[in-house]
This record gives sequence, structure tokens and C-alpha cells, in this order.
Amino acid sequence: MSQRFDIEKSRVLYTLYCALEQGAVDPDAIPLLALLNAKCDYYTTSSCSGRVQLAATSLPGEKRRMVVLAKWHRPIETRELELALLSAERYNDLWLSVQGPILHVACRDQGSALHLLSASRRAGLKHSGILWIGRRVMVELTVSDRIETPLRLAGINVVSEEHLDFLVERVNAVLLRAKARLKRLEDEVARLP
Repeated sequence: MSQRFDIEKSRVLYTLYCALEQGAVDPDAIPLLALLNAKCDYYTTSSCSGRVQLAATSLPGEKRRMVVLAKWHRPIETRELELALLSAERYNDLWLSVQGPILHVACRDQGSALHLLSASRRAGLKHSGILWIGRRVMVELTVSDRIETPLRLAGINVVSEEHLDFLVERVNAVLLRAKARLKRLEDEVARLP
């Protein structure tokens, strides 16, 4: 089992390095990815350091029917959101969301998974857990920091333009708080064997 884990890790890391060369990896996640993937008992399979997203969908979470109109992995400015809304006039339902960091990490065994989960909880990623136990143990590291709010429902704007500044201020505050937890996770992962 250990040799199979090492072979899978090599294959997955090759894909990650190709994505890094293409600039397709969320820059804020790179330091944590480097730390985790340098450990012999872990490798990452997907990651996001947190994002703000504008999507056309009747309900949040409908991934197959959702059209992502804008996505930022950093704090946004009100003007950016206003421009994205202008380009989305044809959609009846628009949602703005903030999602904190989420990483999927393959662990060599249950013991290494538990060490990683302890580190994630100390860093404030309290919604983390084991997703799968099989030939490897898959862990999801995530936070509870999030916002999902409608901006337009059935063609009616539910947030006025003059209040977008307030919304953007809160969206950015939640995103930055969530990203701070990611930095704390880096510190905790650095202490793992």
C-alpha cells in the first residue's frame, strides 16, 4: 500500500507542477501546497485559497446548472462587482458568494490523516474531516467562513446599487478572515513530521 501511495503521489504532483507552469494554480495556495506535498505522508489533489464568485443560478450549490460569471481569489472592489453585474443583465437570478479555503489531501494512513486534522483544527479549519478511507485516506480541509446572498431574483435586483459598497466590505472581510486561517494552517503543517 505504501508503494502505491508513493506512485500515486508522483503522478498527482506531476500534474500539479504542469498546472503551476501554466499559472493555473491559485497563488495564495502555493505556499501551503508546497509544505503539504513536501511531507512524505501527504499530497494534495485540489485546492482553493478562498474566493468571491458571482454566479447565475436559481439556487446556490446547483453546480451543473450554475454559470460562473466572475471569480476572484482576492478582495474585490465595488466597481468590479458593478461591471460584472452590467455584463450579467440577461440573467434573472444572480448570487454572490464568498467561500473560504478548501483543500483535498491524500494521506498515507489514518494516523497521518488524524495528525493533519488536528493541525487544521488548531488553525481554525473546524469543518475539516475525513472524506474517504480506502487505499488512501482522503481529507477535506475547509472553514465555515462563507456568504451566499442573492443579488437578483426573478429579474428583480434585491440589493440596491447604493448598498453594494456595504456588501463588498463584508464580503472582503469574510474572505480575508478565511485566508488568515490558511496562513495559520501553513504554520501548523510546518510542524508536522
